[in-house]
Amino acid sequence: MRQTISLSLVSALALTGSIALPAFAQANDSTYVRVFDNCITYQAEDEPIHFSDCAGFAGWTVHIVAGEHGAAVAYSQRGKETQWGENPPRAAVFQDLGEVMEWRLDASGEAFATIYRSIFTGFEPGDGGQYLTVSALRPDGELGACHVAYIEAAQQPHANQIARDAADYLAPDWQCGVDEPIVFDLDSQMDVLTVAAQRRPGH
Repeated sequence: MRQTISLSLVSALALTGSIALPAFAQANDSTYVRVFDNCITYQAEDEPIHFSDCAGFAGWTVHIVAGEHGAAVAYSQRGKETQWGENPPRAAVFQDLGEVMEWRLDASGEAFATIYRSIFTGFEPGDGGQYLTVSALRPDGELGACHVAYIEAAQQPHANQIARDAADYLAPDWQCGVDEPIVFDLDSQMDVLTVAAQRRPGH
C-alpha cells in the first residue's frame, strides 16, 4: 500500500532540500481568456453538432466540438491539423465548459499549459460534478496538446491551486502520447508535488 504524503509535508521537505522539485515553476504566471468571446462557429451537416474555433492566447486557437451529449476541446497553432483532447472522466451525461480559460506562462511569457473547468449535469440529482482539466501545450510536437491531470473541483479544497501545481510541475516534461492523465480528488493517494518528485530522474 502506498503511503500518502501531505502537500504541506512535501513543501517543507522541498524547502529543506530533502526533495528537489523543478525550478521552472518559480517564475510562472497566468493570463485569462474568455473562451467564447471571439469564436467562429459552424454547424455539422446532418448532425446535431457544432464546431467553434475560438481565439486563445498568443496565436493559439481553441477548437471546441459540442453536441447534446458533451463537448471536447483541442488546441492548435497549425490550423485544422490539431490534436483533439480527451474528455475528462464523466459521472454524468452532459458537459458544459466554463467561460474562462487559464493559460499558464513561463518566465519568457510563452504558454505551456491551460486549465479549464468542465461542469457535468446528469439526469438524477447528485449525478453532476466539476473538474479542472490541465493540458500541456506542445506547439512543435507531433501532438499539439495532451491532458495531464483532472482535478475534482466541486468538493476539493484549493482545487485551483492544485490545478496550477499540476500545470507547473507536471506539464513541462509530460510525455504526450505516453503518459496517462492523473486524477486528483479526495481519494487520491498522492498529491501533485509527490508525483512530481517521483517523476524526477533517479526516483
